[in-house]
Amino acid sequence: MRAVWCLLLAGQFLSAQTTADTLFERGQKAQVAGRAAEAEAAYREYLRRFGPTAEVLANLGALLAQRENYSEAIRYYEQALRIHPSLAPLHLNLGLAYLKQGQMAAAVRDLDLFLKAQPGHRQAMQLRAVALFEMERYAEAEAQYRAFEPSADVSVALGLSAALLRQQKVAEARAVLEPVLASEDSAELQLTLGQVMLQEDRMDEAMAAFEKARSLNSNLPQLRLHIGALYWRQRKTAEAVAEWRAEHKAYPRSFEAVYTLGAALALNPEAREEAEKLLRKAAAMRPRNAHANYQLAKLVWQKSKGEEAAVFLERATQADAEFREAFYLKGTVLQALGRKAEAAQAFARVKELSEKSLARQRDLFSESQ
Repeated sequence: MRAVWCLLLAGQFLSAQTTADTLFERGQKAQVAGRAAEAEAAYREYLRRFGPTAEVLANLGALLAQRENYSEAIRYYEQALRIHPSLAPLHLNLGLAYLKQGQMAAAVRDLDLFLKAQPGHRQAMQLRAVALFEMERYAEAEAQYRAFEPSADVSVALGLSAALLRQQKVAEARAVLEPVLASEDSAELQLTLGQVMLQEDRMDEAMAAFEKARSLNSNLPQLRLHIGALYWRQRKTAEAVAEWRAEHKAYPRSFEAVYTLGAALALNPEAREEAEKLLRKAAAMRPRNAHANYQLAKLVWQKSKGEEAAVFLERATQADAEFREAFYLKGTVLQALGRKAEAAQAFARVKELSEKSLARQRDLFSESQ
């Protein structure tokens, strides 16, 4: 009798295992065939009936990421890694998902873990460079782009030149771009060339490059931002704001679009309510962005003279210890709020930064003699 009972239990186990395997295979086949809803249903049924396995969680995460449900994809990837920590390729998936969610620090963390297991992986290196750039860690982004082979494609040249431009290394950016321009042309290349021209104050040539980029791709991300910047420098305020509004409408989740429009509107007393909404959104998107916090602090202080301005200025000065204007406003705000000792510290930092700036000017003059 005992032998019969054991055989029955074994048969039930085999039957359950067959059902689990069947469900997993059904999900895989549907996923490969592009039947996303069917694949998701199979994977979710598997998890409900048989509990989590790393393979099912990873596949479901990948499926959700393809459907741009990145937050849930991240949750399943992380569960899979808790079960099977040696699944290093999942760190690449996680890095990309975090990047798409705008969580750049988390993206860099997981991409570093992936690159530790697979050094030199091209996609991971490029994603890491993009994340560092978005975090405004431009020197590190430059170093990551320079780690590619010299024969790397146009996207690497564009990324490297953009990182150089953000560091005011205009001549180096031009040196990177010119060989690429000689062999091919694209909207992205023209946009970057226009930025070089703009930094060199060659306005007509910059506009020509921007307009050529627009003719190649009228909805290229950040193109309208740079055209607006050119108009702004020419004191064509209405034209600049119109370009920035168009960029914000096209890319409402772009930090640069939100911040730039908000900072411009903050200068118009009639648009300050809209400006405050935009700058609050920008500061929420990048809490450690010094300029977003500074601009928001200025606006909040003008409006209410309250403690909130000091909070934003603290963030601004923590994010950028060289931001003299932020330290000066911080001192002014703290003094008005009766926090005299803290105000004195902020003003002392202003004095220190002013003296450093003057010393640099003296060094420049002495070198030219």
